[in-house]
Amino acid sequence: MNRCCLALAPIILAASPASAETCEEIFVRLLTEGNGDGPVKIHVTQDIKGAPATTNYFYQASPGHWMTEMIDPAGQPWVLTYDDAMYTSADEGQTWKKLRDLDSGGNADAAKETMKANAATTRNAVCGEEDLNGVAYDVVEADFDMLQGSKTENHHKYWVNPQNGFIDKAVYEMKGAGFESITTQVIEPAPDLDLPTPE
Repeated sequence: MNRCCLALAPIILAASPASAETCEEIFVRLLTEGNGDGPVKIHVTQDIKGAPATTNYFYQASPGHWMTEMIDPAGQPWVLTYDDAMYTSADEGQTWKKLRDLDSGGNADAAKETMKANAATTRNAVCGEEDLNGVAYDVVEADFDMLQGSKTENHHKYWVNPQNGFIDKAVYEMKGAGFESITTQVIEPAPDLDLPTPE
C-alpha cells in the first residue's frame, strides 16, 4: 500500500505576484503536504511490473486512524490502525484482531522528515492544465529520488482542483533495482467518515 500521498491542508495554486511560487516549489509543497490531515477516501490501484494489479480503498479519519479495505485480490485481510495499535480483519471489518502496538505520532513525524529530505532532490518540474472528467485541472508533476532503503527514482503527477486546491487524483511512478510500479489514487474528501474503534 502506498501512503505517500495522504493529504495535508488544501492547496491554492494561484498566488499574488509578490508571493508566487515556482513550479518546483508548488510540486515540493504538494509532495510534502498533500491534502492535509482531514478525512479522506482514496481508491488505490497499484501495478507492479511482473505481478497482477491490486486495488483497495484507503480511508483516513485522522492521523493514526486509518483503514485499508482490499478489493482485488478478493478475500485479503483488511487493516486498521487506531489508538496506537494495528488490527486486522478476516471478515470484512466485522471483527478485529490486534496485531501490534504502534507509535503513530512518531511514525508520522519520521515520514514527514523523510519526505522533506527526498523533496530536496526534485527536478524536471512541469505545471500546466489538463481535463479530468470534463473539468479543467491544474496539473503538477516532477521527478525526485527516494533516498532511504532500496533507493528509487520517482515521478509524481497531481491533478489539483483549481476551485479548492484539493488533489483529486495522483499517479506515482517508482523505479528501483529490479522493481517498477505505478500507483494511481483517486481521492475524495470524506467529512462523514466513521471508522471502527476496536477496544
